[in-house]
Amino acid sequence: MSPATANRLGGSSTTHVGRTVGRAGRGCPCWSQPKVSRIESGRTAFTVRDIAHLLALYGVQDDVRAELLGVTAVDTGEGAWIVRAGGYPRRQGSVGSLEVVTRRLRHFQIITVPGLLQTREYAHDITAAVGVPDPDAAAEARMRRQAVVRGEGGPQYDVVLDARALLLRPGSLDALRGQVLALAESGEVQERLDLRIIPLGARSTVIATVGFIIFDFIAQESPSVAFVEAPAGDVYFSAEEDVAHYSGLFERLQGVALSPEKSVEYLRSFAADIERYVGPVEGSGRA
Repeated sequence: MSPATANRLGGSSTTHVGRTVGRAGRGCPCWSQPKVSRIESGRTAFTVRDIAHLLALYGVQDDVRAELLGVTAVDTGEGAWIVRAGGYPRRQGSVGSLEVVTRRLRHFQIITVPGLLQTREYAHDITAAVGVPDPDAAAEARMRRQAVVRGEGGPQYDVVLDARALLLRPGSLDALRGQVLALAESGEVQERLDLRIIPLGARSTVIATVGFIIFDFIAQESPSVAFVEAPAGDVYFSAEEDVAHYSGLFERLQGVALSPEKSVEYLRSFAADIERYVGPVEGSGRA
């Protein structure tokens, strides 16, 4: 393990970190006692899987998790990995300290409004819809997270949002209208936010079928990490060529989207005529 990894994990030497991780590993059912002893003594190297298990055990927030796994991967040579750690509901309980580790976020979303731009009511409705046990607490956590991102020292936040995400109505029509208007206001006044909308029916010369986030970290030794969200786990990519692929994809999606100024106009128009796009029909849930 390099000094960079050791420092990011909270210690100044491999042995010290090994002992710390080893002690933590005693509470991890996925590790045998011999493995814990080898890690404590420095005779066994860490892997991304090892660190992922511990971060899940401690409930470390997503951005810090991505950075630590990315730095670990530099040492192990693992360019991509999957972390199965409770999926979507688990993630809603974490409150990110984004201003501490991240200088820039690039976020593409096609299904829902990004959590960092959600209203409290929309956040409650969407987390309830995906099965979060306490949607009120999840919504409150997102509000605190947004305050951190918008505060002094927060990261640059570049967003490309496919307008099809605005057709998903987890709650009332008024709540959705309020969410769309809130997006327009954020795009107009929020510092360090570059919000671009891909309009409904726009000619798309590039297609991304899933949302993703690219984390660019403050620490120079921390590689950028691309993150793809999935219900059963999280997929991370830290290999230079993979991050370059997602970075290029994000730039091409920006090219398809409206400018920030025109995006604000589009959102206000969408909100004013929302009944045209989202009907009042309530599904029965039965075929």
